Amino acid sequence: MEFKDILVVTSHLRAKQGKEAELRSALEQLVQDCDHHEGLLLYSVHQDASDPASFLFYEHFLSEKAFRDHLASEELVNAQAILSELVEGESKIETWRMAARIGEICQ
Repeated sequence: MEFKDILVVTSHLRAKQGKEAELRSALEQLVQDCDHHEGLLLYSVHQDASDPASFLFYEHFLSEKAFRDHLASEELVNAQAILSELVEGESKIETWRMAARIGEICQ
């Protein structure tokens, strides 16, 4: 596999006011629940150091199919109901192709 074949996905979410800790906990659980997804190389969630209501998912997939399967997974479908109560507005999802890198991809 060439690193340029890896699909990189980012997703930005914003917690509703007063729901930051609850959202963080739900997102941490979601990451753990998705650990077994085939073709998922890296699945991480980050909280903005200067804006605790802002969260970023950073994800690596072996293929677009692996990403589609992840989106359709029971874990993600079930999480949507919980997240809809905690997230303000719509999340912004972007897909990327890796152009250059150093280091190893986490697995």
